[in-house]
Formats: sequence, structure tokens, C-alpha cells
Amino acid sequence: MRELGTVGTVGSVCLRCQFRQLLVSRVRTRRGIASSSAAAAIETDGTEIRSQNEARNPQTAPSPGGGPLTAPARPSQHVPSLRRSSSVAMFQNIVGRSAQASSGSGNPGTSAASIELVKDVAKIQTMLEREGATLAEAYSYFEDKVYPQMTQAGVSVPQMIRNQVGTVLLDKLALEKPRDFESNTLPSVTRITEIMIALDVLRPAAWATLVIELIQHIYRQNTVPDAYDSIKDYETAMARRDGLLHDLLGAWGAFCAQRVSDEADLSTRPPATNKSSRAGAKPRQQTTLQKGFGAMFPQYLVPSLLRPTFAAFATYKLLTDAFNRSRATTEEAAPFLQMMKGLIFQTRSPRREDFKAIFDKFPDLSEFVWPKTQAKDKGILGSASVFGDKPGQLKANIHRQVGEALKIRNLGAVRKAWSNFWGDKPEPDPARLDELRQCPEMFDYFIMAYSMIRQPQLAIEVWNKMERIGIKPTIKTWNSMLQGCSKAANANGVRTVWNKLLTSGFQLDTTIWTSRINGLFLSGDADAGLRALDEMAKVWAARADPRFAKIAVQPSVEPVNAALSGLLRLKRESDATNVLAWAAKQGINPDIYTFNILLRPLIRRGDMNGIDNIFATMRSVNIQADVATFTILLEGSLNHIGGLPPAQQVALVERILAAMKASGVEINMQVYAKILYILLCEGDRAEEPVKAVLAHIWHRGLELSSHIYTMLAEHYFSRSPPDTDAVTALIENRRLHANKGIDRVFWERVMKGYCQAGDLQRALGIFDRVFVTGTTVTFATLYELLRPLVDAGDMQAAARVWEAARRIGKPEEAAAGAGAGGEGKRYWRHRFWHLAYEQGLMGEQLAQRFREANQ
Repeated sequence: MRELGTVGTVGSVCLRCQFRQLLVSRVRTRRGIASSSAAAAIETDGTEIRSQNEARNPQTAPSPGGGPLTAPARPSQHVPSLRRSSSVAMFQNIVGRSAQASSGSGNPGTSAASIELVKDVAKIQTMLEREGATLAEAYSYFEDKVYPQMTQAGVSVPQMIRNQVGTVLLDKLALEKPRDFESNTLPSVTRITEIMIALDVLRPAAWATLVIELIQHIYRQNTVPDAYDSIKDYETAMARRDGLLHDLLGAWGAFCAQRVSDEADLSTRPPATNKSSRAGAKPRQQTTLQKGFGAMFPQYLVPSLLRPTFAAFATYKLLTDAFNRSRATTEEAAPFLQMMKGLIFQTRSPRREDFKAIFDKFPDLSEFVWPKTQAKDKGILGSASVFGDKPGQLKANIHRQVGEALKIRNLGAVRKAWSNFWGDKPEPDPARLDELRQCPEMFDYFIMAYSMIRQPQLAIEVWNKMERIGIKPTIKTWNSMLQGCSKAANANGVRTVWNKLLTSGFQLDTTIWTSRINGLFLSGDADAGLRALDEMAKVWAARADPRFAKIAVQPSVEPVNAALSGLLRLKRESDATNVLAWAAKQGINPDIYTFNILLRPLIRRGDMNGIDNIFATMRSVNIQADVATFTILLEGSLNHIGGLPPAQQVALVERILAAMKASGVEINMQVYAKILYILLCEGDRAEEPVKAVLAHIWHRGLELSSHIYTMLAEHYFSRSPPDTDAVTALIENRRLHANKGIDRVFWERVMKGYCQAGDLQRALGIFDRVFVTGTTVTFATLYELLRPLVDAGDMQAAARVWEAARRIGKPEEAAAGAGAGGEGKRYWRHRFWHLAYEQGLMGEQLAQRFREANQ
């Protein structure tokens, strides 16, 4: 410590000597190097040290405001210079002598490695001094040759070498990267941050300048759909913006990994209470955001953290702004948002003047980060969102598996989902039983699923198992079985379940009566449905009779709506009129669902007088339109929109969306999907309104649903010729492979589309990445892939498709039912198996079962 004391007290010591003494102190205190030979090398080469220091970026010395407020000039073309060449020689000379000194310690392996490293570091600067040299080439050499040596386990790299890498390469990368944040040849901001931290050369002000530049670049991205020529261009631009956000969050993830432990972390401590021994004393003012940020990163001087503090606050505002946030980065942003929310809560509210010096340098960010229209009453945390883990994830996953299986009526997939839910053992262990008892609704769902795919015996097995573990069936359980039969259009099943329900002694309700009536209409027996509706009224009238006490339910609008919907679907409009008259006699008033049911056929026919009468009646009974009403109207107003000029198309869509919002109607993803479906039916003639709808979704911070992505893909495939590049761009730009919300239907449609477009390579890429791992896929889709592979003679790929098909179902079980004419025969009669059999893809055993099933 004497050297530092001398520097601080002896005013006559020249600047050169002060720097020498300071450098000696740093070597001793930070790296534990007290070697007299190393110190002598430093003392001897004061001139070289001064030259090296002068060659560094001026931002090296921290200013009182956290670093100079003017960014250094952009690096110009790398031209050979005598000064740079001499600095390289000086650096080699200094570190070379240090390496020689270390070689005398008796560890030749270490010294040899150090000398090699010094040569490689010096080569980086030599590369940059060549005519036409690029940072990309130097960085590539650094990643391949230098960085592995510097991060090798057990190797101690002198700080001088680290600093040289920071000066020669990393600082220049931080200056060059803002010229093209989307460059594939330069490292990402995240990677630059990681390397700076790993080498202990991160200078907060310079690093934060890079981050602020990135934030400003994100804010400047044009999000107006009119600025792009096509849907593909707009989607690609928005996906690139998401990529920039991922890079920003990655950089913060690396930087925040340096935080102190929670015990010293201001963001995790409760608010401090200011106590005073004197009555009426003013409470002590809370610490500033910059000081609070500095408490989390004590390895940096607080004055040097102005720009990092601002960068953190600007990132927080970006991620919590309703207009700019992105659903694609929600989970990744959660830790950073949680840290910042705690920090902001514990410190004094940030003020605009706190960051005035930075706004002077980055004026665009002033309005972005501190908009003049910011509501004062919301507070700085008003839009914050801390995302945690979703409860019941396993239950949600199983529910999704069953739903996916029901879409394609896949019995094997439902059974697999049941096995995941119940477990592999005939009787679950006590811990699992406790969990199962907390999910009675899942048993109801499986009962409905098995009833829906006409497997009543399996539905009864689920019923028996739930009773065995102590879950009593409810009226909802009966309703699940009834709905399953209804969706299967199984009129006999509906009658059987109803008769058993009547003998069970359960108290019936409106829902179960409605399910019965709806099920009969869905099964095609409209007359039985009308009789059931009339029976409901008669039983209610006889409710005083003890025989009807538990089954009597007052008729209401719900079963009436079920009957109306069924009748209109079967084009029995005169009977629908009779039902409305019957309902009026029963004192049943219509609701919004009634009017929506009546509107639908009028919209299809274009009956404007009838539509006007419906809305007049709605106004007379004070019933407001809902989202379904507007969805029905969309079908009528947006059909054939492609014939209008683009400006009118956009205006019409925006007017509809504005009317829905003014009516208090929630515009959900189903509504957006409906609008896009109607528009995309017009082909490329409706590109402008499609972009307007996508912009509406994006501005709300919502992520497109799998259904919408599927429609966009099909739209691209429908072009002549099919635009497979646009589909690929959609998948890659939106990182759909990593999106858990993308369902099997999307990937099947994409794979089919590639096959039909003759792009087998991309189709196989989807197959290998999505379906080979065991994801459910229909035999129809597999056939679409197998057929062109066979035609192309690619039997190796065809064999992979065959193996995937074997994993979908269990051929042994299917074959067992072949003789009975049940599931087995239907399973083996699919054209996929016929094609596989013709091409000799089956083994002899399965081929024999195939022949037996098709006799």
C-alpha cells in the first residue's frame, strides 16, 4: 500500500512515475504478483506503458458522471500505422520479459503457454493493421485460438494480457456492433458481454453505451405494417425485433450474474423504515436508483454506473411497455423484471433530470423512456409484470394431450394420456393418489373423451377407478359422458346414458337437460330433440309429483337455444319459428345467444332486412352485441373484401375492430383468427388488411396462436407457385420450433405443404425435428410424406417414416382385434399401410398381420 500512499501525498512526483507506481500496486493487490523481476520490467518500460495507456480509448478513465458523455468516434478503416506497430512491439516486449521471468520459477509448461498466448494476442492487432482488415476476421481468430487459452482451467492469465485484448478487440467490437446489430459476422451483444466479464475487462460506461445503442435501435424499429410490402416482410421484421430483444436480455443475464448475494442485494430487502429520535424530524431521503444499482454490483465504482443504471431502467421500461413488449420474451425477461421491480420499489422514484446528461447524447430515448403523456397516477411500477411458474403444469399438459388426440379421434393417444395421468401401475402409490384426488375434473374429461371416440367400456373403467380412489361422481360426470356421446353423434348412447341417469337419483339441472337436447339434435334426431324440450316443460309442470321431484327443471333459454341451433343447422326454419313461439308461451326471454343463432343464416343469405329486424329487436329488449355477434357480422362484411381498394380494406377492418372495442367486447385470439381466415380467403388481394390485423395483435403484446400460424403457412402454400421460402422464414424468424404453443396441426400442414410443393428436403427436416421424437402424427400425413419418398426412390427416408408410424399405435393390439372386425381392421386398412406393404417396408410378422386384417 506504500506505493498508493506515495502517489497520493507526493505532489512533485511526475504523472509518468505516478502511473508506474499505481500499476505496480495493482499487480500486487489484484493478482498477488510480488515478483521483483515483474516489477522491474514494469519500472524499466514506463515509456511503453504510457504509450499503451494513451492508445486506449479515452473512456478508460471514469468521469464523475459515470463516463464521458460523448461516444467515441466510430472506428475508421484499419490502416497500418507506425504508432500501432510500435505499440505491438512494446506490448510483446513487456509481456515477453514477464513470461521469461516466470520461466525462472521452475514451471516451464506455464511459461511456454504464456509466450504462445502473448504471440496470439499480438497477432490480433497485427491482423487489424493489415490493409482491408476486418474486425470479423480478428474476432474469429480470437474465438478459435485465443479465448480457449485464456479460459483454460488452471491457467492464470496476467491482467495486462486481458487488458490488451479488451483494448485491441473488445472495445472496438463494442463500437462497431451498433453499425449493424443484425450482423452475423460480429458477435452478439450478449457474447461481447460474456467475454468482457470472463476476462475481467468490462468497463461499465463503455459497455452500457453499447446496450443503450441496442435499446435505441429496438425502439427505432418500424412497427407500422404499411411500411412493408408483404405479410412476409412485416412478420420477418417483427421477428428480427424479437431477436434483438433476446440479445438485450442475454446481455443483461450475463451482467446480472455478477450480482452480490441476496443478503446484500437491495432489490430483495424489505423497505427500510426511517426512525428518528426527534418528533417531527423529516425522514431520511431514500437512496437514488444509481446508488441502489451500485449496491448490487459493488465491484464497480458507483460514479461509473450512471449509464448502466440508465440502460437497466430503459430496458425495464421497454419490457413493461404495453405497446413495445413482446410475448416471445416473456419468460426470459422475468428474472430481470423481478430484479428491477424490487430495486425501483426500494429507491427514490427515478427523475428525468437524473439522466439528463445521457438524454443529451441520446435524445431519441428521452421520449421513449420518459414520454410526456405518461400517466402520473399509475406510478413507475404500474405496468410491471413479474411472471412466475404456472401451477398445475402436468395437468395442463395432459389436458392438451387429450384435446390433441380427440381432434383426430386417436384412441392410442388418449390411452397414452391416461397412462401419463394414472401412472403405469394398476394401483398408484399413495403420493400419486393424493394428487389424483385433487383432479376430479380430469376424470370427467377422460370419460367424455372415451365416450366421444365410442369406447363406452373404457369410459366406465375410468368411472370405476375414480370411485375406487374415493372420488364420487357428480352431475358433471354424467354430463361429461352425455356430451361425449353427443359429439360422437351417438343417439343410442345419449338415450342410454339419460335412462341410467334417471335411475341414479341425482338431482338434475339445466345443463344436463340442455346436453340431452343438444345431443339428440347433433345425432340427427331432431324430432326426438323437440320431444325432449317439450318433456322438460311437462315434467316441470308436474314437479309436485314425488316421482319428478329430482328431475324437474324449469325450462330456460339454454335448451331453447340448443333446439334453435339444431333446427337451423338442419334447415328447418319453420320449426325454429314454432320453438320461438313455444318459448314465449313458457315466459322464456331470448338472450344474446338466441339472437346470434338467428343472425347466422340471415348473414349467409345476405338478408339485410332480416338482419335489421334482429338488431332492432335486440335494442328493444336492451341486449348488447357480444364477440360472437361481431364474429358473425365479420363473415358478412369481410367476404369479397379483396375487390375493394387497399386503403378501404384497411379502413373497414379497423372500423370493425374499433366498433368492437367501443362496445366493450373483448377481442380475443379467436376473433383475430376469424378475421384473418376471412381475409386470407381473398388471397394476396387482402395483404394490406392482413398486415393491419397482425399489427393490431402485435401492438397488444400478444403472440399469434398456432391456428393463425397455420393459416399463414397455408396462405403461402396456396400461392402459385407455392411460396415455400415464406413458410420457412415464418418458422425460423418466429422460432416456432421452440414455441411450445405450436400444435401438431401446424407441423402436419407445413410438412404436407412442402411435400405437395415438391420440397422433400424441407419436409423431411420437419419430420426429423418434430415427429421422429414421438409426437403424434396422422397416418394421412405420413402417407403424404411416404408417397413422394417412394416415388423419388429414397427408401432410407421411407424406412424412417415407417418406423415413426409403428410408434403411433401398437400394431400388436390392433392386430388382436382384426378378426373381430373392430379397431384392428380399420387400423390396417389405411392406405399408408397398403403403400408400406407394397414397398416391402414391413417385416414378415407385421406383413402377415396386415394380410389377415385385409382378407
